[in-house]
Amino acid sequence: MILSNPNKAVMNNKPFPLKRYYILYAGIGGIVFYAMLFSFFIHAERQALHQQYIENLVEKGSTFYRDVYRDVLEENHASFETIQSDDMRHKLRDKMEELITTDFGFAKVNVFNRKGVILYDYENQTNEGDLYDDIQGEGFQLALQGKTFSKQEEEDGKHFIEVYIPAFDLDTKQVVGVMEIYEDVTRFEDMVYEALQEALVIPTLIFILFNIMLFWIVFKADKVITMNTCLLIKVREHMEKYLSKSTTDAIYSSVTEKTELFKGEMQDIVIFFSDIRGFTSYSENEKPEVVVENLNKLFELQAEIIHKYDGIIDKFVGDEIMAMFPKHASQAAVQAGLDIQQAIQDSQDVNFNVGVGVHYGEALLGSIGTHDRRDYTVIGNIVNTGARFCGAAKGGEVIISKVVYEQLDEKHKAHFKLSEPLKLKGKEEVIETYVGKP
Repeated sequence: MILSNPNKAVMNNKPFPLKRYYILYAGIGGIVFYAMLFSFFIHAERQALHQQYIENLVEKGSTFYRDVYRDVLEENHASFETIQSDDMRHKLRDKMEELITTDFGFAKVNVFNRKGVILYDYENQTNEGDLYDDIQGEGFQLALQGKTFSKQEEEDGKHFIEVYIPAFDLDTKQVVGVMEIYEDVTRFEDMVYEALQEALVIPTLIFILFNIMLFWIVFKADKVITMNTCLLIKVREHMEKYLSKSTTDAIYSSVTEKTELFKGEMQDIVIFFSDIRGFTSYSENEKPEVVVENLNKLFELQAEIIHKYDGIIDKFVGDEIMAMFPKHASQAAVQAGLDIQQAIQDSQDVNFNVGVGVHYGEALLGSIGTHDRRDYTVIGNIVNTGARFCGAAKGGEVIISKVVYEQLDEKHKAHFKLSEPLKLKGKEEVIETYVGKP
């Protein structure tokens, strides 16, 4: 954990919304996916059946032509190119109508020679002998090249397949004409959809049952996750009452970011101490439960102000608070000390005074202790010095070092005045300090 960014380790107090994610992504997404798959399957299957139907229609058309060729053209030594007389046209028409009515059941048939002359028009006999007006159309031109062309049409609520089929000379295998055939496929379309829908009933039921079972499993898992998350949150909340925030943040960071929990690092920090004056003698003459109640009341007052200025309480030691502030937060730490003194003066429930010490410098931040019991804290010369400042402060005073004083603006400096140099035990040099009050 880096103290200069106290909000780095942000803990999520909400359980993972598994049920909501399942409904959103797996539930709705699964239904959309299945609907798309259902549509794709119907489309693909319909296309396959449609192609098969066209192949059958082409085969029927070819059979139709062979029957006409055998019974009319071959018998009269004629071809599509040589039909000129009305008698020959009547024979051709009679045979085609007979075949269409009795054997093939086409909805409409037009027959042309290579030049586009209409040899047979099922709907309008007067067109026979005229030139086909769509001779340059794609269907006619492909049929002249020996290829088959088909398309679907809809008329008066009915579905038709229109197909252009080349007519080959049975001896030379050359294209001698073109047949345009229409066939009503309305009933076929309905049968296809009915068959496909029936085929998909069982898979759809299986899909629904599978999703119901999966949702039940997800619901149970979501319930367990929520219960365990709430339990962990409660455990963490209770742990935070006994461990410093820096410790819980370090543990969280170690687990989530895979950082080294036991690794120490040097950082510039602001160290903050407050200590209750006369509390030891008070506690010796008062009931333990009253002592604890009053001590917690004073700690609560101070902790609220420290947290307000982004301070992190490292530990409570007897009647003392040790806290840390990020780098460049000397002014915030000093303001916290002044606010604490002011709040104690204004409070009707607090009958104690505290001394506050604030110092700035480099310290070692890390996990201290054994592998079985550790504390994430800060150690170093500035910690000891800050504690000495606090010890030297009288009730209602805030003592700060010169380096802290120099980081304050003029408004905050006005609260402080230079005090007598402080001689610390175990140190030869004296330290210049400033003392202030709200």
